[in-house]
Amino acid sequence: MTEFEGRRRMAGSAAHVYSVAADTRQLDAWLPGRAVVHEGEPPGLDVDVHSPDGADRPPVVLTAQRDRLRLEWGRRTDVHRGWLQVTSAGDDSSLATLNVAFPGAAEDVQSTVEESLRRLANLVTGNG
Repeated sequence: MTEFEGRRRMAGSAAHVYSVAADTRQLDAWLPGRAVVHEGEPPGLDVDVHSPDGADRPPVVLTAQRDRLRLEWGRRTDVHRGWLQVTSAGDDSSLATLNVAFPGAAEDVQSTVEESLRRLANLVTGNG
């Protein structure tokens, strides 16, 4: 399993970036791999994850922590997990930090994280 963390500055307030990222209708547009969201039992949503290597993984639980501008997904026994934290960077911009862990080579995981943050930035600016 490889773990990687990436950061990207994005136009818009931290609350706006988080709102776009947490929109369950858009998770598949930016999360690493492919995600299918199912309404789950509280405290989160069940998400079917198909990792970037194409392998299907067991559903993970997605938990949104709006007060902390944080999303987390995974299960204690699952090898596919991650989180997104959005913070204010001043001047109506934000810093999005994405941390993921899943099987794969470090170069592949790094490129997947960078691509996910790029897609999220495009969604935030309306270019996604």
